[in-house]
Amino acid sequence: MQIRPMQDQDMAEVQALAERCFGEARRGRTAVRLRGSSRPIAALSFVARDHGALIGAVSCHPIRWMGPGGAVRPLVLLGPLVSSPERRGEGIGLALLKCAAEALDAGAHDCVLIGDAPYYGRFGWTAGPTQGWELPGPYEPERLLLRASDPATYAGPARLIPAEAGVSRAA
Repeated sequence: MQIRPMQDQDMAEVQALAERCFGEARRGRTAVRLRGSSRPIAALSFVARDHGALIGAVSCHPIRWMGPGGAVRPLVLLGPLVSSPERRGEGIGLALLKCAAEALDAGAHDCVLIGDAPYYGRFGWTAGPTQGWELPGPYEPERLLLRASDPATYAGPARLIPAEAGVSRAA
């Protein structure tokens, strides 16, 4: 297995793998709405290949955190993290997640995801600071996880929006 940064020519295969893993229903999921039309951040997104065949991928997308008093911060949304169903249990997702976490740390990026705390928690993601956040769709609060250098700066009521969404501020 080889892991390398995701490139434009990988996108069709990555989309096909995500479709295979999550099905057509994934298009209405909150994480998909939050990603909007953004492209994956090249330095934070990776593919895993075995003898040329795509066997896994993780992508990270730009989003915005809007907090109290009109504060707006860039944030990264991790996902989807996918691995070929035939290869599950081989550590592909874990290897991709390690690469993404190292890249996030290297760039000092704070990151949010919607996922299972026992799996992502070992890499520092936690639901504590995200309680009271609003997203563009339904989600389970205990599955909204943040990994940040200073999680307390994100605590309290906030809203996550796609990076390309307009931001209106009170005058």
